[in-house]
Amino acid sequence: MVEGHSVHRVAARHRQKLVGKKFACTSPNGRFTEGAAAISNKPFRAIEAVGKNLFAWFGSGGADDVCVHVHFGMAGNWAVFESDANGNVHEPATTATTRLRMEGGGVVSHLSAMTVKHGSRA
Repeated sequence: MVEGHSVHRVAARHRQKLVGKKFACTSPNGRFTEGAAAISNKPFRAIEAVGKNLFAWFGSGGADDVCVHVHFGMAGNWAVFESDANGNVHEPATTATTRLRMEGGGVVSHLSAMTVKHGSRA
C-alpha cells in the first residue's frame, strides 16, 4: 500500500521532473480517456500531496485549468522514464492498469492508480 510519506515523495519528484512541461496524454487502458484529452498539451503546472492523495494541476493558472486527483490504492505507481544521452526514452510496455501515459520534453510517464479523476476549478 502506498502510504502518505511515499505520496509526498512522488509529488516532490514530479515537481522536479514533470512540472513546467507539456505532454501528449493518452489512456492506454481506456479508463481515463476524457481526462487524458482534457490535460493533453496543457502545461503541468503544479502537484500537491494531501495525505494519501495527489492533486496535479494542468494549465496556465486560469479558469480552464484541469485538476487530476490521484489515490494510489493498494498498488498504484506513477513512474517517470527519462531520455538517455541520445534523447531516446526507454520505457516498459504499458499494462492493463495504466490509466495515463504522458509523453513530452524528453520524458514518458505511466500512471496506474485506484482513483484517477479530473475536474475544473469550478
